[in-house]
Amino acid sequence: MSVTPYYAGKEFADLQKHDGGLLHVVGASNYQVMRANRSHPEYAEDYGNTYNHAPMLTYWRGRFYLEYLSNAVSEHTGAGLSFIVSSPDGINWGKPVPSFPAIIVPPGEYHCEDGSVIEVKPDTPAFMHQRMGFYHTKDDRLIVSGFYGHAPHHDICPWRNYGIGRVVREVFEDGGMGPIYFIRFLDYSGWTEDKLPFPYYKRAEDKSFIDACEELLADKFVTEQWTEEHGPADKTIGLQIAKAHDSEGGTAPVAPVETASSFCWYHIDENKVVALWKQGRVGVSEDGGLSWKTRYEPSFATSGAKSWGQKTEDGKYIICYDNSLASEHRYPLVAVTSEDGIRFDNMGCVYGELPPRRYDGIYKDFGPQYIRGICPGHKDYPKGAVWLCHSINKEDIGVTRIPVPVRTAVTEHVCDDFDDCADGFIKDWNIYSTGWAPVRLENGDDGPCLKITDKDPCDYARAMRIFPVSEAVSVSFELKTGKYKEDLEIELTDGKGIPSCLVLIGGGTVKVRFGSNVEDAFEIDDYNAWHKAEIRVDCKNNVYTLVWNGKEFNCGLSRPVHKTNDVQRLVLRTKKRRYEPNTDIYPVTPDLPGADEPAAERVYRIRKVRTKDLSF
Repeated sequence: MSVTPYYAGKEFADLQKHDGGLLHVVGASNYQVMRANRSHPEYAEDYGNTYNHAPMLTYWRGRFYLEYLSNAVSEHTGAGLSFIVSSPDGINWGKPVPSFPAIIVPPGEYHCEDGSVIEVKPDTPAFMHQRMGFYHTKDDRLIVSGFYGHAPHHDICPWRNYGIGRVVREVFEDGGMGPIYFIRFLDYSGWTEDKLPFPYYKRAEDKSFIDACEELLADKFVTEQWTEEHGPADKTIGLQIAKAHDSEGGTAPVAPVETASSFCWYHIDENKVVALWKQGRVGVSEDGGLSWKTRYEPSFATSGAKSWGQKTEDGKYIICYDNSLASEHRYPLVAVTSEDGIRFDNMGCVYGELPPRRYDGIYKDFGPQYIRGICPGHKDYPKGAVWLCHSINKEDIGVTRIPVPVRTAVTEHVCDDFDDCADGFIKDWNIYSTGWAPVRLENGDDGPCLKITDKDPCDYARAMRIFPVSEAVSVSFELKTGKYKEDLEIELTDGKGIPSCLVLIGGGTVKVRFGSNVEDAFEIDDYNAWHKAEIRVDCKNNVYTLVWNGKEFNCGLSRPVHKTNDVQRLVLRTKKRRYEPNTDIYPVTPDLPGADEPAAERVYRIRKVRTKDLSF
């Protein structure tokens, strides 16, 4: 048996489907932090950048903080900077503000560790690249970090020979930040203190800040995250895992350990520590990090999109990654779980959407990627869930909330009145919510309900409720809708997402799809009323029935959209489901026209959701 982590399950994603055709983790929800907008920067971060990537996440004194890097158009080009943004709940986020601004690299010759000499020309911009974001000090201060690099052109990595160094500053509870300092500059690549655009941390007037930096530098697990950017020449890296050797086999060609990227770790006990990197590389230390066994683990089918692992509050373990070996197609984001931190199984999708890429750019891969969570050692952690952050298409920034315990099925039928969601999280619903298509809990005059809104010309809102696997079931709810031309789609699907029935609400009518046909079933004559809907599905006999305000669809029993053996999901979606891109194509995606302008807003409200077994 392997002593390093591995995936023992048999499920793998089908990349022709954006959710991989996998079971979904119950209640896993996605919230957009920042929607890029070139034409209207005021809707985003006041800059209009459309390359946004590599977010980092923490939770401090009751708030979430997220940092991400940003360039105007493409990876490793232009004057880049980093932004920081915060949220009281992980759902509603403020406007990003620069944490580390764009700078110009001082011109001159730099003698690098490999003996080469780099000539930096005047007006050469630097840009940010960060493998580490936040650090909590023992006296409860919050430090944010980033790495300044530069490159002659986009396909050269902006570190080591092309790196300046790592910067830090303090984050204050009122939203302000302290001065910027270099905590480490790459002296072995030709940088000297007099050339730095910001002072060295030892020059800070605040001596307690110097102590905080020294504490960070002494944390061997934190500084191990710097390995790729700093390179093996940097002796300040704490663990020096680059000195380890692969063990236990692993024959596939992968990057050597010294270039392994995006280190994260979790503790099984005081001495046993597990490490994860990109490209399926894993490692274990039995002595608290002094020595390591590392290997490439082929059972983790992932690429360069980062992996994240941690211990959950119920004493179990979770690893999250994009279940794809095609680095251009970084989806779906999945979770696998473990009792012992080594053997993982029970794969479930936690982010199964792939919105269109709205802006052209170099190295803008598809999907939710560069997954990070909240590092060990942080004093606070939000209860009841695992939180992840990621970019989407290297364009927008989002977070994913995974309720604990992690599960992919429910055993009790649904009776949802939304009156037990005081914290804003819609219990047991899988939510896909964006800035222009939010899904929220609403407490109105009629009581609590699920409010689904959409004014996004490119994306949609989606709410999904998983219920017990059923061959015959009644799904009922109350709905309030305005008169809109576009349809709200209501599906009942099986565990692979195949729809058995599809109801469309729009254009003043309720429509039913059966086979490949769509037929008007009912007219909506009152847009101020709550309408009662019930869908009865009988998979064995290949029929379903729609009941609207007590009246059955007048064509009687309808054939299903697709033959399924059972159903287990109610899906409400404000636009048609998406099928492209997939692995058959890697399309060139020029800027989408009209992507920066909001569409006419649609609002739907849902309440009193019930499911009932009809198999008797």
